[in-house]
Amino acid sequence: MWEIWRKNCWGFWLVLGLLAGGLLIRLFGRFSETAMAIGGISMGATFLVTFAIFSFAASSPQISFPARTFTLPIRTGLLVNCPLFFGTLTIAILHFAWAFLFLLPVGEHYPLGLFTIYWVTALMTFQAIVWCLADFPKSLVVVLISAMVLFVRLALLLVEESEAMRAVVYLLVILPVAYLCARVGIRQQRHGQWRFPAIAQTIVEITGNVPRRKRPFAAAAQAQLWMESRRNAVAPLISLGVGAALVWAGFLHLGSQDGLGFIAIAWFNIFCIFLALWAFTSSLLLARDAASRSLALSSFIATRPVTSGELAFAKIKLTALLTLAGWFVYFVGIFVWIKFCWQPGQSGTQREGALVPMIGFVALALAWQLVGGLSVWLAGRIESAAWAGLLLLGGYIALGNAFAFLEKYFGLLVALPWVFAVAFVVKMLLAVWAFRESCRQQLLSPRAAGKYVLFWLLGTICFVAIASVLCQGTIFPQSLVILTVALLLPLARVGLAPLALARARHR
Repeated sequence: MWEIWRKNCWGFWLVLGLLAGGLLIRLFGRFSETAMAIGGISMGATFLVTFAIFSFAASSPQISFPARTFTLPIRTGLLVNCPLFFGTLTIAILHFAWAFLFLLPVGEHYPLGLFTIYWVTALMTFQAIVWCLADFPKSLVVVLISAMVLFVRLALLLVEESEAMRAVVYLLVILPVAYLCARVGIRQQRHGQWRFPAIAQTIVEITGNVPRRKRPFAAAAQAQLWMESRRNAVAPLISLGVGAALVWAGFLHLGSQDGLGFIAIAWFNIFCIFLALWAFTSSLLLARDAASRSLALSSFIATRPVTSGELAFAKIKLTALLTLAGWFVYFVGIFVWIKFCWQPGQSGTQREGALVPMIGFVALALAWQLVGGLSVWLAGRIESAAWAGLLLLGGYIALGNAFAFLEKYFGLLVALPWVFAVAFVVKMLLAVWAFRESCRQQLLSPRAAGKYVLFWLLGTICFVAIASVLCQGTIFPQSLVILTVALLLPLARVGLAPLALARARHR
């Protein structure tokens, strides 16, 4: 326990600080929308940090149970039970604290005891999955996505009084299974006999290796793109397919029961949130160095006979292909939702003055965040994907708070056109400098830079035309739609990526 505390003391202090901030808001503030939003974000952050702390991961790019602890003169039961027991105790205390601070005083019906079981089961399931499948990243992604969808569904059941007991039964079945999987998995790893996941991983690898490439590559850049796709694109594609299949199954189930009611719309929003989370995590998987499972560039990659521009554009092309896959899944999801959840005579385009699929536009925008902080991650200053994920999450939270501030004091639809106009000017100036500098350092050829700028221009024109037609007659002004779409396609970040990779390669 001292080791867990010493290695994650910053995390514990962050949790205590957020709890103290929530207590101050509760004592000196009122239950305004801003206070509730800050409380919800703080609660989610403390749960996220607690999950990360008690996963007891090794201090390395790979998330796994520390193999060095296998040589300690203690029983496997003690080795596993410590992070399991203290993790469940911590998550239960946090849940009680946040419930008494924000959830119960509001006066809404909140099943405190049932959600305590829920969070304990969720933490133990997360620990079991991470510990048992740490060496099998593709299987880990599939199982984690499936578990996330399952627990979202269980949370919805707990809120409904008629279905709460059924959800509790499922949780009480999952809880001992998760404990046994964690216990048996670590014991088998300690004895070097963890065979079942290896067999499953072999099947996945065989499936992913069909068909095999038999022709030689025409250029080194083409070979680099092929290697990137084999190492970094398989796990995002598997998670996208599995998650989409589970959500579509929910569409089909709700289509026969709920029509276009509240549950069906909520499930569509869950689908869009899934796409946003997929883009969020996939951006880090694509930016990492597959040879070392780190964001820092390894010597294996740095010594390849290709330019820094070719190395960077291999990742950019891969993100573009995955973005197309994410968009395809999104449009298929909309088709399934309309086909099985639509009823004639009911309006599915507007709800309380706003678009129902508004969160869908957010998911589409975040799909292009696959490029995300690629220029930052490729610089090599941040080695851990976990730290990069926390920084990216903090940036999104700060952006959400900024939007809430603008909505409260200026009106979001009034302030956003000015903000986006300034952002567009900054984007263009930064793009001009980045492409000019990349060409000057011979990281990109002027022809390649011109081809991408032409692609960006044509794509932006097409997206502006489509978005203007879709948003015509809605509450969104045309100026805001045009500026939003103009900021959608990455331009400056594409020019900065070769510069960042060259800096990491030659420092």
